[in-house]
Amino acid sequence: MQARTLRGFEERAADRMIFFSDAVVAIAITLLALELPVPEGPTVPAFRSAVHEDLDHYLAFLISFAVIAAAWGQHNRVFRYTERTDGRLRTLNACWLLTIVLNPFATKLLTTEGDDTDTIGLRFGFYALLQCLAHAVVIAMERRMTSRRLRGPDVPAELVAAGDPVLYGMLFGFGLSVPVFFLTPYAWILWIVVPKAAKGLPRSRPPASAGD
Repeated sequence: MQARTLRGFEERAADRMIFFSDAVVAIAITLLALELPVPEGPTVPAFRSAVHEDLDHYLAFLISFAVIAAAWGQHNRVFRYTERTDGRLRTLNACWLLTIVLNPFATKLLTTEGDDTDTIGLRFGFYALLQCLAHAVVIAMERRMTSRRLRGPDVPAELVAAGDPVLYGMLFGFGLSVPVFFLTPYAWILWIVVPKAAKGLPRSRPPASAGD
């Protein structure tokens, strides 16, 4: 009975962390919309002109919305079968949440003025670095849950194996683009090309269980 009670507490702790993470993601994705400029104009042509002037803001919003939604999807996949947590997993999850709440700021940074190569490199490089760190933390959380057996014991290994090719593709795509942005503003193409190229790679085997 005591073991069953303890397991119930552990499952409740895992649920609390997941619910809290979902709430933070919802707030972050809402803040993206609050930053959008409202077009104004007394006539239809003037209104269209205002929309055109702020087109970069709307494009940045759509990109960041997709990025946060994808990050939430990865988080949901990683925690789908989680039954328990530990201190390191909670720390990693907090780090992941930090990358999520910084997305509205990073998105606003994308739309600031400055067309020289160094400025573009700093703005887009920071955004790409943030996404790279988010994917790295997801991989770390996935491996932590596998090594410490924090998932349900009856979950098939192939469903929880670390090494999703697309996840690693996103990690390397964003990571490689950081220095490339200081050479060309088209480094964002790596965000698309590298994950697509990695999609056909085989999944890696889950790491063997190990201690700290």
